[in-house]
Amino acid sequence: MAKKRKRRKKRSLPARLMSRLLSAVDWLCESFAALCMGIFRGVFSLICGLVRLIAAGIWLLVRLLIAPFAYLWRRLTSKSRRAEQCHSLTGSEFEAYVALILRDNGFRDVKMTGGSGDQGVDILAERNGRLYAIQCKNYKGSVGNFAVQEAFAGAQYYGCDRAAVICPGTFTRAARELAQKTGVLLWDAERLSHMMRVSGRKPHHRKSA
Repeated sequence: MAKKRKRRKKRSLPARLMSRLLSAVDWLCESFAALCMGIFRGVFSLICGLVRLIAAGIWLLVRLLIAPFAYLWRRLTSKSRRAEQCHSLTGSEFEAYVALILRDNGFRDVKMTGGSGDQGVDILAERNGRLYAIQCKNYKGSVGNFAVQEAFAGAQYYGCDRAAVICPGTFTRAARELAQKTGVLLWDAERLSHMMRVSGRKPHHRKSA
């Protein structure tokens, strides 16, 4: 015997309406959640963009404000940096280089005494009618008062009007005090860098024979 097919019980109209209503409510909830999430993401992206824009504006403003001070600082610190190039030279190479830049800076009759027995003077030069006795010290550290004593004694020996000590570094406090008492000129890294800029010559090693 064929089995009797069970008839599906049709849902009532209120049940169908309730199901559709629940589906509509569920769809509305999902749509609302998606809308809220999209708005949240949009607002968050907008806030991040504004923050980045404000940060970039502040950084640009800071750079514009500090640019003049940074330029001034570079100018101040670079005054003596050029002289540091002389540290790669030997003592005799430094003396020869100083003699060259002295000529470029208006000194005349520039002569190197050379060798031993120079009586504490490496270069003799004339400028504005005055004869200079110059002691060259290519030290990486500070030059002490012994160089000042040498230059002063050498100037007396050669009958010079002025004595000077030139170096690509600095001078000790004792050297400055003694130079002030004896009238010896101290040409430090800043003065040497200025002379190098005027000359335009770069320190170079002598070619070996």
